[in-house]
Amino acid sequence: MKTIYKDSVLAKKLIIGTVLCSSIITLILTSITLYTQYSRDINQLNQSEQIIKNSLLNSLSESIWDYDDKLIRLQLEGVLSQPYIVKTHLALVDGQRFSSGVIEHDWVKVYSFPIHHQHRDKQRELGILTVTADLHDIYQELVNAAAMTLLFNAIKTFAVMLFMLFLIDRLVGRHLVKIVANLERVTPDQPPHPIQLNRTGKQQPDDMDKLAIAINAMQQRLFDAHQAERLASQERAQLQEKIINQNQQLAQLDRVFTMGEMATSLAHELNQPLASITGFADICKRLVGQDPINTPMVEKTLEKVSSEAMRASEIIRRTREFVRDRTPQRGSHKATLLVAESIAMLQDMATKTQVKIDFEAQSPSPSMDVDKVQLQQVLINLIRNAIEALKQQHDAQVKVRIEELNQIVMIHIADNGPGLAPKVMQNLFKPFITTKEQGMGVGLSICHSIIEAHGGNIMVTSEANKGACFSIQLPLSPNQESASK
Repeated sequence: MKTIYKDSVLAKKLIIGTVLCSSIITLILTSITLYTQYSRDINQLNQSEQIIKNSLLNSLSESIWDYDDKLIRLQLEGVLSQPYIVKTHLALVDGQRFSSGVIEHDWVKVYSFPIHHQHRDKQRELGILTVTADLHDIYQELVNAAAMTLLFNAIKTFAVMLFMLFLIDRLVGRHLVKIVANLERVTPDQPPHPIQLNRTGKQQPDDMDKLAIAINAMQQRLFDAHQAERLASQERAQLQEKIINQNQQLAQLDRVFTMGEMATSLAHELNQPLASITGFADICKRLVGQDPINTPMVEKTLEKVSSEAMRASEIIRRTREFVRDRTPQRGSHKATLLVAESIAMLQDMATKTQVKIDFEAQSPSPSMDVDKVQLQQVLINLIRNAIEALKQQHDAQVKVRIEELNQIVMIHIADNGPGLAPKVMQNLFKPFITTKEQGMGVGLSICHSIIEAHGGNIMVTSEANKGACFSIQLPLSPNQESASK
């Protein structure tokens, strides 16, 4: 028990509460007892006063009238026989004095009784009897009674406290220690350890048994809930992985579909360097057939062939990189270069539809940690949508602008077309909703998912007959952010 209650706050509170409660009760009961005893002693003293006043004074007045000194002294000594009376003093009007008894203490109470004698219908004053009562014994008895009562109650309180601690230790304390030790080992990912209180077999179950049963049930529920949550978490992770893979596949399909729609423009863009290569090759053939051979001109022509071949190779590389199935890879990329390459892939389409693309490049260009192909897919989708919205419109123009604001890179793509209808705005980023006759309706939905996956946001504003503006918000690259600081 000493070990259990050594640092127990509950035990300390119990001891303090028991002592305080017992002390208050003891003080109240002791006060009542002392008051009762004091009242009894005072009543005895009052009775002595009444006896002196009603009986002894008459006989004493007769003795004084008869001048019987001996009888007077005997009567004064008889007054001393009354409880707590220790001294009497008689002062007669003729100057005589009679005294009996001794005062030994300071706690006294003095009574004065005038003595009269009735003679021939005339009352005469004979003197004054002074009686002194010693209250020391009364107070001493009260002090002794209080000390004994407090002592006995202190012993009783201590005994009751020890007995209560024993009972609490026997019925509660040792079981609480087991329960606490068991709970300290509880972890949600480990099988529960049932609490065993080791109660006797015939003992009737009490609240501690119910507590142990409830805690055991709680541990089991906690373990089962953790297991269920772990399985659910695994299923969510697997589902999330499937969703990511499906989104990647859908994004790759959208890129292929986009390039399919841009096949004519791509073929035209690729045909230009091929035609130049063919022309420069014919020139080289003629130059080689001359005598003498114009070597500088041949070298210059071959350089042009090489340059056009590199141009064609870049077109093919850019196209293959855009449509191939790949795992997203983020890196730090300049916003200006990404936008410029995206515009280059749509320039032929814009030229055929007589749409002017106005790009305001920012210098120096802000950097972003993004997947290059995914962000270009977003840019191409938005710019291509703007171009298609401007078909057969006079002075058609798409403005692309980059700005950096509060560690955020903003890419704005605005057109001066008819704008978006309110009904279209409500479902703009929902999948499989499109206003195109042959569209899949996943382009803007994929754009929205890609930008959100990069920790950014995509917003749109529109005004009837004034056009629409898509704004992409992406965080600035950490490296550039710390450098700017």
